[in-house]
Amino acid sequence: MMGGMPMEQMTLAEIVQDIHAMDEELWHYESRYGLRTRYFLELYEAGQLHDEDTLQTRDYSDWAACYEIKQHREQLYEAAVREILKKASKQSGISLSDLKRAWRPVPLSAGA
Repeated sequence: MMGGMPMEQMTLAEIVQDIHAMDEELWHYESRYGLRTRYFLELYEAGQLHDEDTLQTRDYSDWAACYEIKQHREQLYEAAVREILKKASKQSGISLSDLKRAWRPVPLSAGA
């Protein structure tokens, strides 16, 4: 987890920071192995990666976990922003500055 929030909660800014950090990590694996994440996951989830090297095996599980974390953070972000926009749409207009101030810690569900 990024930032100083307890593991049960993150602000939207911290969620965005995590998403970008996961993008950077995914890029690292894609560069190392010359394969985009979606194709890696197809092979990984089908059990078709048979490298015996311990480092590669760990990389593969870390790569898949990184993708899962990113997906989870994107879901949290989407739900939180939709809720903020729903509330803001009842007003006469939306100020991005006001939206930023409205960012409150978001509870993390299991699997974070």
